[in-house]
Amino acid sequence: MKPISRVLLLSFGLALTACNAGDVPRATIDGPSPERACFIPDTVRNFRPEGDARVYVRAGRNEVYELGSGFCRGLSSARSLALSAGAGGGRSCVGDSVEIAVSGPGLQGENDSRCRARVVRRLTEAEIAALEPRLRP
Repeated sequence: MKPISRVLLLSFGLALTACNAGDVPRATIDGPSPERACFIPDTVRNFRPEGDARVYVRAGRNEVYELGSGFCRGLSSARSLALSAGAGGGRSCVGDSVEIAVSGPGLQGENDSRCRARVVRRLTEAEIAALEPRLRP
C-alpha cells in the first residue's frame, strides 16, 4: 500500500470515529453548552454547613453554591471558613475543587482544619427558597 493511501485510510478511520455520537460532546449535538457557573472565593459573604460533608455559600452577585466534601472535620460547628480556588486560579466553577479552611470553636485553633471540596452546583432562586431556613446562607 502506498504511503498516501495509508494516510487517507487513517484519516477516514479517524473521521468515522469522531462521528460516533458517543464520542461527540453533548454541546455539539444539542447546541452550545450553558456557561459554567463560577464565583470568586474571596467574594463569599456567608455560609451554612449541613453536617460535616456539605456547605452552602453565598458569593458573588448574591448567588448560592453547594459545596460537597465527603467529610470535613469541624465544618458543622465552624465559626468561619475561607475558600481557596484550586488549580483554576482566581475563580471556582461547578465541578472544580476548592480548599476549605475551617475555623472551629476554641481559643487556640485546636479545632481548625483544612479539607478539599467540590463545587457541586449553583442553586436557583426556587432551590434557595426550598432550603430549610437553617441552611440558607
